[in-house]
Amino acid sequence: LGRDVTVRLMDISNSGCMVQSETRIAEGTTGTLRLSYEGVDYVDDVRIVRCQAPNVGDSWFRLGAQFLWTTHPGERSLRRVIAGLQPGAVQKIRFEPGRTN
Repeated sequence: LGRDVTVRLMDISNSGCMVQSETRIAEGTTGTLRLSYEGVDYVDDVRIVRCQAPNVGDSWFRLGAQFLWTTHPGERSLRRVIAGLQPGAVQKIRFEPGRTN
């Protein structure tokens, strides 16, 4: 990939999240998921564990991303804000391939 990919957050849990992208990201790809929520940037390392092709008439790939435990979740970890995070409230989210901590 080599470039940042804008994604849409669909769902999030303690172990990972579901996002949509207009760009195919291969299963096994690792990188950093970075999002802005209520004016604060949050970040976590992830591995893409599923990439589902778009449905007919749709251009969005559905991606399953698993949080990686490369570091202890810090103050700005996505895992720290899950309880209050509503997918529609996220202002900006992107996947940065190959940039794990």
